[in-house]
Amino acid sequence: MIRLFSNIELPELRLAKWLTSKQYDQLCMKIDKVKFAHLYYLLKAHRSGTPVDQLFLIIKQNRQVKLDSDKYTKELTIQLEKKVSRTPFIGRLSSCKNRGSVGGYFLAGRSMHFIPVGASLFASNIGSGHFIGLAGSGASSGVAVAGYEIGAVHWLMVLGWLFVPIYMKAEVFTMPQYIKMRYGGERIRVYLTCLALMLSIFTKISVDLYSGAIFLQQALNWNLYASVIALILLAAFFTVGGGLTAVIWTDFIQTVIMVISAFILMIISFVKVGGMQQIRNLFPYAVAYTTLHNTTKCGVSNEYYFSLIRPFDADLPWFGLFFGNGVASIWYWCCDQVIVQRTLAAKNLTHARAGCLVAGILKFLPLFLMVFPGMIARILFPDEIGCADPDVCYQVCHSRNGCSDIAYPLLVLRLMPNAIRGLTLACMIAALMSSLTSIFNSSSTIFTIDIWQRFRRNAHDWELMIVGRVFVMILVGISILWIPIVRAAQGARLFDYISAVSSFLAPPVTACYLLGVLWKRINEEGAFWGLISGLFIGIIRFIWEYSYTSMPCQLEHLDKRPSVVRFNFLYFSVLLFIISSIVTIVVSLLTKPIPEKYISGLTIFDLDNPEKAIEIPTRPGCMHKANTYYDEEQPYSFVNSSSYDINQPPTETERKALHFFET
Repeated sequence: MIRLFSNIELPELRLAKWLTSKQYDQLCMKIDKVKFAHLYYLLKAHRSGTPVDQLFLIIKQNRQVKLDSDKYTKELTIQLEKKVSRTPFIGRLSSCKNRGSVGGYFLAGRSMHFIPVGASLFASNIGSGHFIGLAGSGASSGVAVAGYEIGAVHWLMVLGWLFVPIYMKAEVFTMPQYIKMRYGGERIRVYLTCLALMLSIFTKISVDLYSGAIFLQQALNWNLYASVIALILLAAFFTVGGGLTAVIWTDFIQTVIMVISAFILMIISFVKVGGMQQIRNLFPYAVAYTTLHNTTKCGVSNEYYFSLIRPFDADLPWFGLFFGNGVASIWYWCCDQVIVQRTLAAKNLTHARAGCLVAGILKFLPLFLMVFPGMIARILFPDEIGCADPDVCYQVCHSRNGCSDIAYPLLVLRLMPNAIRGLTLACMIAALMSSLTSIFNSSSTIFTIDIWQRFRRNAHDWELMIVGRVFVMILVGISILWIPIVRAAQGARLFDYISAVSSFLAPPVTACYLLGVLWKRINEEGAFWGLISGLFIGIIRFIWEYSYTSMPCQLEHLDKRPSVVRFNFLYFSVLLFIISSIVTIVVSLLTKPIPEKYISGLTIFDLDNPEKAIEIPTRPGCMHKANTYYDEEQPYSFVNSSSYDINQPPTETERKALHFFET
């Protein structure tokens, strides 16, 4: 009888003694011999003595599976083509390219040179939120927002010189896999899963819907929410209604087209305004007609509009941009699966580091492609983008908090030639569709596998499909309800909103990873309670932040928000990181350390250790911690896990799979 294991990779099967070392090596050789680079799904027999030829036959017969997910998820949906129709098998992809090596679906056989690695890092980072958000913030307050992009250069270097060597040494290909190796247990993985779903709602789905809706609103003069519904229906056409189909289409090509269009728009904009010096001269006077005789500072640019380094009490202070944004940036650039998988696809460490350098150079482009055009948009259309009166702003963009976020769409619609304008808009919408569909698929898969199946281990396929689709609808519903908050948050500046949410939720994760790679003494209990304490504080600030209505400029004297809410979110990020780090260190020092053999090569100061870390024993269960007693007499085994019962009858899915392979 065939059993299915959705979260087991080949090395784990060997560690669990389901495969002997000889079977493992023979299997890798056979797979390499037939150029079968990706082990999409592994069907296993009960007994560890299963002949290698039978295992290889199973894999060889399963070579025509369909890939039904995207760059965001660590767990993918698999369909057996034409045989088990509309029955998704969900599992983590593993690959076995050459003898003794295992890779993921995202590794491209570890053959990428540094140029595509760097370009892929940049393309994965840039989206519609950048075009809307960076241009909008540039139109609102000047060049300081480019500090987010230029500051990424430092953290890309941290990725290449601190984190990637550890990931490659540990031979891990997903971030949850590293967390499991470094700390053991399951509860940190569950935490990271829940955090990923929260960030999907607050920084991905709602932001993408809002960005796309702004383009449709300006191009077609639609209502914002009518535009949102149109986008959702298009995305639902690909995701919920028609089954989980392959959504990895032309993300990279779309990004290239958007960047080329941005170059064209930048040139047209600079020619239109008269060059860089004219931007510097004219931006302070780009004031709406209704505010010309206003005695307040509302609608008037601040005195630091052309400076990246601003004082401590500014809206984007230099200290907060470097350190506060740096905390969230380490999480994004060094611990996020979407980004890290690009560097791990490099052919070696040198190419991975060179790819980080290439991406760092490319990160200077948004200043010229998005921020400066946003400032030019305010110079050219001050009455619309520079509006400060709530009533006037509502007439322009249906928002009382400002209209700076329409800066880039206005430039596209009013300055671009017709043909290029249509291509740019079509590419933006197509990229949004691809992004939304990818997020829907990945979020559904993560919830179904990492959460639902932990409580419903014997759930049938039809149940998983229904749960996944219902969860997508719940995500969409929450995201739509959240759009008014996105619209009004941080003075109607989208990019500041994205940064604020990351500052509330990401610092504990940064502390978990950073301390984990720097100090062996950090253990699972310390990391877990550091994450929980940081999440508790961050959620409180998050709720307070968006429980109070953001006041328009003219009504700031009526702002009654408590001081903790008005505390700059970039400074809060630093404070939250420090608190999480202290809790992590204190709890780790008060509990038993992890023995050396379990963490060999998993920290930066242990890279020269020739010994390879072995898996930390883990007690079975959804939220169980690592076995802190490290009981070597009863090593962890999949057979003894509560997730597997050798006497349990096969599920409907397993019967179908068995029938397929027998016939």
